[in-house]
Amino acid sequence: MKRILFGVTGIFALLLMIATFSGCSDSSDAFSYPATVAEAKASAREAMDESKASALSLTLVDGEHVIWAESLGYTDREAGKAAGPDTMFGIGSVSKMFATIAVMKLVEEGKLSLDEPLVTYLPGFSMLSPEYRDITVRMLLNHAAGLPGGDMRGAVTSEPFTGFAAQVMEDMRYQRLKHAPGYLSVYSNDGFTMVENLVKAVSGRSYPDYVQQEILTPLEMKNSRYATEPLPDGLYARPHTGVTPQSYGSLNMYATGGLYASARDMGKLAMMLINKGLYGSRRVLASSSIAAMGQDQTLGSFNPLPSDMVRFGLGWDTVASAGLNAVGIRGWQKGGAIDGAFGTMYRAILIVAPDAGLGVAVMMASNKISSEAVERVAQRTLLRALVEKGILAAVPPALPQNPLPVVTPGAEERETFSGYYASSGALSRLSFGADGAILFENYTGDGWTPAYQGFKKRSDGWYSAEGDSVKALRLLTQAGRRYIALRSRGGAGHYTVPLLTAQRLDAKSPISEAWQARVAGTWLPVNEPIYASYPDLGVDLRFGLDEVDGLQGYLLAGKTLLCDMAPPSTSRLDGMFLQIPQMNGRDLADLAVETREGQEWLRLGSGLFRPLSGIPLVAAGQTAVAIDGEGHAEWRTLPASGTVSITNATGWKLFDSDFKQIAYGRGSGGAALSGAGNKYLMLFGAKGSTITLTVAR
Repeated sequence: MKRILFGVTGIFALLLMIATFSGCSDSSDAFSYPATVAEAKASAREAMDESKASALSLTLVDGEHVIWAESLGYTDREAGKAAGPDTMFGIGSVSKMFATIAVMKLVEEGKLSLDEPLVTYLPGFSMLSPEYRDITVRMLLNHAAGLPGGDMRGAVTSEPFTGFAAQVMEDMRYQRLKHAPGYLSVYSNDGFTMVENLVKAVSGRSYPDYVQQEILTPLEMKNSRYATEPLPDGLYARPHTGVTPQSYGSLNMYATGGLYASARDMGKLAMMLINKGLYGSRRVLASSSIAAMGQDQTLGSFNPLPSDMVRFGLGWDTVASAGLNAVGIRGWQKGGAIDGAFGTMYRAILIVAPDAGLGVAVMMASNKISSEAVERVAQRTLLRALVEKGILAAVPPALPQNPLPVVTPGAEERETFSGYYASSGALSRLSFGADGAILFENYTGDGWTPAYQGFKKRSDGWYSAEGDSVKALRLLTQAGRRYIALRSRGGAGHYTVPLLTAQRLDAKSPISEAWQARVAGTWLPVNEPIYASYPDLGVDLRFGLDEVDGLQGYLLAGKTLLCDMAPPSTSRLDGMFLQIPQMNGRDLADLAVETREGQEWLRLGSGLFRPLSGIPLVAAGQTAVAIDGEGHAEWRTLPASGTVSITNATGWKLFDSDFKQIAYGRGSGGAALSGAGNKYLMLFGAKGSTITLTVAR
């Protein structure tokens, strides 16, 4: 059975479309940069068109004021309400900059030390790997802690869920580290979610309150906030489907990606960073803290192919922004995205050129994977401003094609690198043709699809296809592991970016009989937050394991690849065997068996699942359903027709025989049972409570 584990993670998916745009601008000195304004407008409209966006805002600043700001599109297309410079957008992971600033302020106050173990401040934090005690505060900010990476259960919900960060820390006690703390740096949302818990423990205030009082208010960011309460309509850019605004989704991973902010406000943050911690006459951070944030934290760690795209600072994705570094300008860059199973909610980017005294922020509501689009807008705007400011002689041209001679890979290279590869959420395989050309394919669940083919080895060691010498693949070995890297044209097109793509899979013995038996099973979530109710998404909550033909010793759980632990175990599968720094080794998790109620339950990361085979059928009449002491949801099978009434529940969801959600409610309620096949009822209740079901045929 092929199943995709989207609903379990709680990620809210939105599909956006747009037909026409409106726009407004706000400028105090735009006439000093006329060519920059023209470039920014053109690139913004191109990004809107490419990404089918409903709204976009951007701002360009120097150390003193907003040079220019522009907003396109609508906060509400149906109502005809245009976006403006004060319209809020979800800025996604750009929110991590505020988490970093919060930590640095507490360091300045003497309440934290970057290199002190995290358990000093959070003694209740624990994991299965004893090395968790070696995680330092710094490692949360530079992605080197070794945490699994992406616990998103309850991260985006229909109602605010302020307990998300505490829940993540609680879930950590079931999980291992994926590498020794400090060994490598790989993007990790979990580290910044732990910052929420850290700030609360040290400051005595909730994370949103601390950031509001100590950062947003001093920066006069009046149109920025966390959605601890539903945001008022009209103040934020709502993603759309056609002309219809999508349902509201609460972003609960505050430090990781939960801030809503306006373009004008993000310009104020950029000005503070340019001015080494000063906003006007007010000091928000010490200049030494700003400098520390801008230091490359990846130096000296395991990193087979360093890339300017990923030179983590404290908070920053890179402190050597590739687009600026290519023209000799120092730049700090942070991107953000809020994605879902069916589309994209928001994209954002912040780039600061501290020595040049310029900064740009771009935010967009889009339904297409479009981080490159906002990056191009930001880079084109900054490059043109650098020219008008007299720092650059000219905007750099796009890279030309420069095909190099073909060389033949040796037999040893072909044998060494042929095989299966994996990265976060992806399975691939590499093979060589008779002419030495590479075929690199991705597994889709239904078979293999070519991603790169006809790539031949060139004299510089990279493999590229005829007609495009820029995009290329590289095969490399480090620490006894085999990797494949991808080089592609970056941002505005004047530079290349190499990135580690995948790691070759080691040969494994066949999966044990115990795990083979579990491949035939289906499991249902029991600890999904009640607030994750989106009936219009058609999310299938069923969870199961699959084998891939030809790949011995590995199983797929949704998009997670698993293999036997070392030594092999009948109760745990290793989902964190990849050691890929940068980006593509993120968001991994182990799978474990737990015996509950005489049944085998499965835990993948923080998600807990019970077997469908053990769900009892409810007969006509009244049935009492007990909620256990941990508050896990209960499941019941209902007849194909009739009605069901529910009493004393905090919430419920009703699914048809294909597990499509057909009804849901909060508190007591009921629904008609119609259509073919049995129905499935998911019940939420208070810990230790009893829910009463009444079924009538």
